[in-house]
Amino acid sequence: MERKVFCASAPNDVYRAVSTALGRERFWATSAPESGGVISFALGDGRTGECRIEEAVQDELYRLRYFGRTLTFTLAAGETGGTALTLSSDGPADDAEVVSLLLRLKASVDFGVDLRNHDDTRTASYADS
Repeated sequence: MERKVFCASAPNDVYRAVSTALGRERFWATSAPESGGVISFALGDGRTGECRIEEAVQDELYRLRYFGRTLTFTLAAGETGGTALTLSSDGPADDAEVVSLLLRLKASVDFGVDLRNHDDTRTASYADS
């Protein structure tokens, strides 16, 4: 599975959002501290887990083992600025979850907006079942 989004923000800003605890907590997780190459995720839907960082290349690539699958964020500078971001997964992926993650990331880095609903009775997706 592979999904793409274009961010108006520079690769450094997008990379910082996925590779730092503060960045992840602005759009992805309730908390996501990192220690020794492992991120301790606590997500808004109640899931928690230890996720190992597999590869990190400043402003280009960020790969982690995430709840039974590998997520890879690939960043490329846009021709006229911004960042072309590709998110791929090697395992089963909920497409709505992945698209939601990308849109929340874009809203956070480009506009400083947190799109999460912060309501434990709802999902992280934009349309609840």
